[in-house]
Amino acid sequence: MKEADLSEADLCDADVSSANFEGAQLHRTLLYRSRGVNASFVGCTLTQANLVEANLIGANFSHANLRESNIEGADLKNTCFKNANLSDTNLTGVFLSNSDLSEADFTNADLIAADLTNSNLNGANFENTYLNHADISGANLKLAKNLTRDQIETTFISRETLLPDSLPIKWISDTEYDFC
Repeated sequence: MKEADLSEADLCDADVSSANFEGAQLHRTLLYRSRGVNASFVGCTLTQANLVEANLIGANFSHANLRESNIEGADLKNTCFKNANLSDTNLTGVFLSNSDLSEADFTNADLIAADLTNSNLNGANFENTYLNHADISGANLKLAKNLTRDQIETTFISRETLLPDSLPIKWISDTEYDFC
């Protein structure tokens, strides 16, 4: 399926585990509730795709374009979205723990109630990103771009969370902190 054109294909409930979609065109493709454990979507175009409630644990989306896609509630633990375009994407309630999201673009994305625990978000762009109730405990955001105090105040963090130097905090207790 490498470099295939599967635009607008219906892959709902399909098992595409370990499939290689590298460079494929998946514009408006339906992957609702699909299973794609360890699948490769490297460099894919997945714009306006539906990946709602998909199980894509361990998949690789490096350099993929998922702009304007709906990925709500998907299980994306241990995935790689390095340099991926996730702008204007609905990622509400996704499970992205232990994932590599370095240099990903989340401009105007919804990460409401997303699980980003222990993920690498270095260099990720959070311009106008909604992070309400997202869990970034243990995540590395040290080099994140356009991350604001207002965004952090709506998330769950831990002492292990690495924030940019522009957002210094002081821990008052194990669960409470103040911005310096």
